Amino acid sequence: MNRQAWVTWLMILLQAVLFWYLSEANLFAVFVVLISFPAVFLRRRWELSSTTLPLIDLVVAVVCGIKWYLVPHEMLLINGFVMYSLVHAAAQFFLLVQVTRLWGRRPDRPLPIYIPVLAVLVFICLGDVDVTRRQRRMYQHASQGLVGLTCLYYSLTRKRQEHVASKTYRWVRPTLSIAVLAVTVFTARTSNAWLLSRWSDIEQMMMRANSLRRTPRDVTYAGFSANPHLGSIQLLKSNASNEIALRVLSVNEPSYLRGAVFDRFNGSGWDTQMEWLPVTVTRNPLPDELSIRFRKTGDPRNRHPLFMLRKFSDVDHHPMTIWRENAVERFTFLPLSANCVQAPLPTMSFDRHGVPLSEGVPADVGITAWLPPYGSDVMPEPIIQPIEWQPGQSFELSAEQTEFVTDRLTRLPANLISPRIYELAIELFQDCRTHADKLRAVDRFFSTFKYESKIEIPRRQDPLTYFLFENHAAHCEYFATATAVLLRMGGIPTRYVTGFAGGNYNPLGHYWIIRQQEAHAWVEAYLPESGWVIVDTTPAAGVPITDDSFQFAHLWDEINLRGQMIRAALSAGNLAGVLSAVQIFSTTLFSTIPGWLLTGGVLFLIARNIHFTFRRKPVTLMSHSVAELQVLVNELDRKLKRWHLHRAEHETLHQFAARIRQQALSQPALTDVADWYLQYAETRYGPDLGKPARETLQRRLNELCVELMKASQSRTRLSKLANQVSLDD
Repeated sequence: MNRQAWVTWLMILLQAVLFWYLSEANLFAVFVVLISFPAVFLRRRWELSSTTLPLIDLVVAVVCGIKWYLVPHEMLLINGFVMYSLVHAAAQFFLLVQVTRLWGRRPDRPLPIYIPVLAVLVFICLGDVDVTRRQRRMYQHASQGLVGLTCLYYSLTRKRQEHVASKTYRWVRPTLSIAVLAVTVFTARTSNAWLLSRWSDIEQMMMRANSLRRTPRDVTYAGFSANPHLGSIQLLKSNASNEIALRVLSVNEPSYLRGAVFDRFNGSGWDTQMEWLPVTVTRNPLPDELSIRFRKTGDPRNRHPLFMLRKFSDVDHHPMTIWRENAVERFTFLPLSANCVQAPLPTMSFDRHGVPLSEGVPADVGITAWLPPYGSDVMPEPIIQPIEWQPGQSFELSAEQTEFVTDRLTRLPANLISPRIYELAIELFQDCRTHADKLRAVDRFFSTFKYESKIEIPRRQDPLTYFLFENHAAHCEYFATATAVLLRMGGIPTRYVTGFAGGNYNPLGHYWIIRQQEAHAWVEAYLPESGWVIVDTTPAAGVPITDDSFQFAHLWDEINLRGQMIRAALSAGNLAGVLSAVQIFSTTLFSTIPGWLLTGGVLFLIARNIHFTFRRKPVTLMSHSVAELQVLVNELDRKLKRWHLHRAEHETLHQFAARIRQQALSQPALTDVADWYLQYAETRYGPDLGKPARETLQRRLNELCVELMKASQSRTRLSKLANQVSLDD
């Protein structure tokens, strides 16, 4: 059994070295080697029931899962088919399970047969990584070593009873095993060499196959880039429709969340006027006397600085916290009505249209926007925020600045717009007296159009002209672009906006889940009496709506959100962040359905284990006759210990008698002892023959004791005589 434990530890050592060499997990590799090595020598002194090992495995799985979720293993060069941080955590779990089995081994039983299978799973998980040529050779040699250790492990596990005739051919089985192992190693090395020689061709074939399809990650930023063309939002929605982008915590539905704002139309798309300076503005956080107005209605654990976006009235604002996924970490999504934003930054940058820039903001950190109550009075604001404005200063623009910005936001490329569109604008606005009338006219014009997810523009056709006059069906980008162009022709400043609208409400966590399929484009128009307003002429079929239906995916998604909150709290790097993370984790265990299931399962296993450990076992009273027989067999067992014969706990009387007969070939006195054990077994477990049978066993036992004593004395005299002869010689 000790040999099998050594082989198991060598497999664990091999896997730990592979962890250190491939994934650079030095601390974990040293930890595994140190805690597993004493288990080879120390014998376990406690009994593990059938329910204890699964409980230990569950605890190990939870620890590995929490470690992966909070501190995932990151590497610079990863080129795997699956997420490596999760695979790395799975490999750690499989390796720790082997360590627990090594510590839980029993001296009378072999180790589990599935230990090498767990080692193979570790090798598979660690193999999904981009490695150097030297690391590849290391992996191949380690795999061959694992094959050899596996063969040795199973040869030590298998128990067989050989006949006397087969002992002559003992060399056949090991020779065949070594031959099969040698053929396997040779075949593996040959196939690996062939794959390496053809790897360039195989890699090119895989790249050609991968180029035929575009993954959701490749098109994630298409709709929110610095120069979105008409169709980029629809490409994003069609390729990554089910991928989660945002999670929004708010008392009201999120509605429109703007992520990027563009102010120049170039004929086929939108971009930003870089010659219009400044492009970005940096602002300092609010002083404490202004911040307290917002903090009193928000989360008291959120102590991040606040940055003012516009002048606001003294009303109770409500917070809207937005948690971004990594797919949209390059952008910050906030509603148009946000007066203040809260983020973990010493200073914060905004573009000229009030959109916060995400530089320096970690992807896992929630960004809180403070919104005025719905239905509150709208404060008039200038067409653009003053560049040098700070809290306490005048929030106004001069007449020259207002005229300059109005010209920039109504400008169109003269040579890229069809004259037919100008004629359409004149016809639409001929009876309009105010800007509001023009907005209603444009809305009536598009009321007869239809929404289509695809539109094919003929060659040498202007997309906007074809949409307005030939094909009255398209997606949101065409409606938003046409609306912005027509309103600019009517003298109304407009901005083209991309972001998200709608979402799916999670009733368990009381927040909204926004997926990539809710990506949308719309227009913001400036009215002097109302400020900036949202104008969306896309038909209702193309505008994402809020869905309140329950889905089973909400169970797991709430855990994802809580995990993101825990990571954000730990990223603070202080004691308050750790305490906040512990609080969120504890509330997750007792306030969410998955947490209830996990907590209830662990408590059930613990209670069940305690029940089986401490329950009273039925006491079987031994009869007087059985007690007499037990005394006889115990006495003979003590006598045989002088002959170095120990009856194991798992060994039956018949097996022990057969072993004594094998040794009786050299000690004839033991033949009668084997017969006595067989007679005892028949008397003990057969029909009760009464007191005469027990007396016969007692009498025969006394005779055996005398014979064993004489045989022992004769062995002693022979050994002394042999020693004297050797000394005389």
